[in-house]
Amino acid sequence: MINVANANAYFAGRTIGKFWAEYSGEQKEAAIAQARRDLARAVGRPMRDDEPPYAEGDKKRDEYAVYEQAAYTLLRDVNPEGTGEALPSLNGDETRQKNSTLAVGGSKWSIEALSWLCDKLSLVTRLS
Repeated sequence: MINVANANAYFAGRTIGKFWAEYSGEQKEAAIAQARRDLARAVGRPMRDDEPPYAEGDKKRDEYAVYEQAAYTLLRDVNPEGTGEALPSLNGDETRQKNSTLAVGGSKWSIEALSWLCDKLSLVTRLS
């Protein structure tokens, strides 16, 4: 199941986990919802919420792609104090604009998220 508790477990013990922990539960929940919508729109299907437990060697996991994209969005666009021009939304806000200061020169997509979805190069080509 894609949720904040499972995202916290996913990031536990990883370097990025210390940055993920700086954000509030509400910020994480909104970032996960936004990442879920963004990735679903990009790949043309809903993100699966019923994946079996992770098994060593799994290469494709929607839930991990969502968590990576959510963390990337927070780190790129939002300050832990709650400021930023592109706050993730729990609602489907199609007018959301990318923060022009924190994301200058950056991509909209997390490479780690893309790697959990499929072959990086084919998806990057589709999203370009």
